[in-house]
Amino acid sequence: ALPICYGSIVNMTTQLEQLYKKVLARYPDCPELPPLPKCSSNWKESDFEVFVASMGSIIPPGSGPENQSEQCEDPGKEEHALFECAPRRGYGAPDEKPSASPSNLCIKNKGTADACLVTSSSIYMVDRAFEGLKVESVLTKFDQCRAAALQGMSGMSTSSLVEQCGVGILLSDIYYAVHTADLPAVTAAVHVESEIDLPKMPMLPSRQRLVDASGNAVCTAIFGQLMVDMATTQLSQNSDAYNRVKRPCDNEFGRGIPNSATLAVRQELAAKWAQQHPKRGKVFTPSKYLPGKYVVAPSDCDTYNTVYHPKVTSVCEHASLSTGETFCCAATTAFFCRFISTLPPGTRLDAHIFVDETADEGTRALFVFEKDKSCALCTFVVYGGPVPGSLYHEEVQAVSPKTAEALIAWANGGAFKAPGTCDVSALQPREGLRKQTM
Repeated sequence: ALPICYGSIVNMTTQLEQLYKKVLARYPDCPELPPLPKCSSNWKESDFEVFVASMGSIIPPGSGPENQSEQCEDPGKEEHALFECAPRRGYGAPDEKPSASPSNLCIKNKGTADACLVTSSSIYMVDRAFEGLKVESVLTKFDQCRAAALQGMSGMSTSSLVEQCGVGILLSDIYYAVHTADLPAVTAAVHVESEIDLPKMPMLPSRQRLVDASGNAVCTAIFGQLMVDMATTQLSQNSDAYNRVKRPCDNEFGRGIPNSATLAVRQELAAKWAQQHPKRGKVFTPSKYLPGKYVVAPSDCDTYNTVYHPKVTSVCEHASLSTGETFCCAATTAFFCRFISTLPPGTRLDAHIFVDETADEGTRALFVFEKDKSCALCTFVVYGGPVPGSLYHEEVQAVSPKTAEALIAWANGGAFKAPGTCDVSALQPREGLRKQTM
């Protein structure tokens, strides 16, 4: 009798059964795998290798001629805005090597769910404000270190992924929080710890920490990333491109061999990526509505001709100041953002700002940026308040296209039709507020 992880091959032809057994024999400690998909009837040995080595997280498309234009899983029909979140430097030829070889990489906690690549850095004037950190600069530092980590481990950059595989990286959301009020001084040595995971195609989440010389975490950012097909702008099902990044990253972090220990690490990783925010017990209830304006500047944008993601906190600050309010001058202690559409230079945005000014938890503000009567960008920022900074579950849930569209409709004189996401009952009439800010 075959072991349970072989159970899905009973209906395969003898040839495919032997091929699957041959691959499984290379991984004697392989835990139970998920059932094989229907398109496995057209797989080659290399396809089975990818499936087994990834413990079922990568599903190669069928290799038969009739499957060349058909994917095993529906990639989805929704189009996505592209935001650059990986190295910009590409290589001239596919076999050209990155400047830093994997042997020179510094991996901490290898073989655990906390495995990360450590990059040395320093605090510069651009990283510090009079109060707190400059979030834009810190996120830029994280972007550069994440790029180096991905490229150093896999040898793949944004350019090479696009040129060789037709695949780009979509940044879907960012979460940022400050952990301590004791910040490193200018010129102080620090390092950035970068965690990168590829749990299941097309997901590529990452977490980064700024750590001081004593080993204390200063701040953390978590980036939701997805691989997308550049031709269709839909989520990618290119298993070859995904595997070219996943396999070397897993190997460097010590989770490349499919066995029970690796499975336990991946289960722990899944729990880490499923962020659990404390619940407040009620939906976000702003006490003030502020209509503002912002025009996207060329200096805000990256090579994708849209707002470079570290710039989002500065966009929120400018929009706040346009209302005549100065609460954004306090240090940013927590931040969450969802990217919804591209924002090229010259884009004129109406900013709908919903503010909850608390006595002991800082100023908590939901930003909805409207473009062409639809939401283009949605963020939640905490200014001031206690450290460590944090967001409530209900505040994160409010940062969604559904809530944003309902708030835009309300701000333009309509009824608010998403009562389970925000409570706007305490706000003043919209027209009155508009006249105050004109």
